[in-house]
Amino acid sequence: MLVHYNQTSDILYYEVLDIPLPELQCLKTLKVAFHHATKDEVVIHSIRLSKNSTISDVITDLKTKVELSNPDTELRLLEVFYHKIYKIFPPHEKIENINDQYWTLRAEEIPEEEKNLTAQDRLIHVYHFMKDPNQNQIQNFGDPFLLVIREGETAAEVMDRVQKKLRVPNEEFAKWKVAFISMNRPEYLQDIDAVSARFQRRDVYGAWEQYLGLEHTDTTPKRSYTANQNRHTYEKPVKIYN
Repeated sequence: MLVHYNQTSDILYYEVLDIPLPELQCLKTLKVAFHHATKDEVVIHSIRLSKNSTISDVITDLKTKVELSNPDTELRLLEVFYHKIYKIFPPHEKIENINDQYWTLRAEEIPEEEKNLTAQDRLIHVYHFMKDPNQNQIQNFGDPFLLVIREGETAAEVMDRVQKKLRVPNEEFAKWKVAFISMNRPEYLQDIDAVSARFQRRDVYGAWEQYLGLEHTDTTPKRSYTANQNRHTYEKPVKIYN
């Protein structure tokens, strides 16, 4: 009989490896969710590389597995948790200590508008949210994203670009509200308000502490990544490749 955590069993489970164990122990496997720039489908890829590999190596490997909108498109890797972006991985970072058991690793194409930023431009976080009427708290949902805002650009101009980016019909988008959110407190913006003026603080702990919030009803059915339904929730159709 076998004993494990005070439990006895006469069944022994084993796994057949596709490579020798010593070789496997020198590798790390990451689950990466690829978000195409123009397609709604999310594709999950397993990337297996040496533990000494870098984020740049992950992106190079991923490019051989995905369909890009342009052959010269650059990719980046993000760390997403509970519908917020917590990290943009630098290309030189080693993958050995990356934990994808609790965080979603998301790869996406870098938009052209982000490649020539001026000193006045800001790359901000944009999150979807609803207000809980019972607890008076903000609940984030959906896919967070990054957006460039220009100096002096108004809320109306920013929201026009957001609508085009997300391809939201006019009738539905008319119900959306936009707010500057800092420390979970929303400040609703009027059409003529300058958005960049709200993002001047440099002493925040992380970029996720202040963001542009899109308030609207979450009407999209959620689809969970079946390998571990507790940690990954997507609002887009999902394909998984191992």
